[in-house]
Amino acid sequence: MECDMPETPFNPVRETLVFVYGTLLRGERNHSLLFGSRFIGDGYTTRDFELVDLGDFPAMIPADEDSQGCSIYGEIYAVDHSILEILDEIEDHPSFYRRTPVQLKDGSLVDVYLLTAHQAAFYPRIETGDWRTKVRAS
Repeated sequence: MECDMPETPFNPVRETLVFVYGTLLRGERNHSLLFGSRFIGDGYTTRDFELVDLGDFPAMIPADEDSQGCSIYGEIYAVDHSILEILDEIEDHPSFYRRTPVQLKDGSLVDVYLLTAHQAAFYPRIETGDWRTKVRAS
């Protein structure tokens, strides 16, 4: 007899919803840092952001008034506080990236690691909003 395990509900006291869009995505080099976290699903931001190519990793930035912005693709994970501390360290929060609450297209509120537009001013944009579709140099 097969038993279905009930899905554990999200507990905001013990977990944080984090939206990842680069090297933490499934199949990317830093995904193992999310070990033990629960995959919630794929998600898209509103069109209020841009994705920039910093070389080995991307950065999401708020779109400015002169930009149309785009919807950024990512994955949503429920992470516990110990994993969140590891992510904050790897993303150098708050010195480089800043972990910021953002509302996604579906209305859910998640934390995402952002750079400022000033920090990313001279880097090329990834027009698709999807890190995996960028053209990578061989």
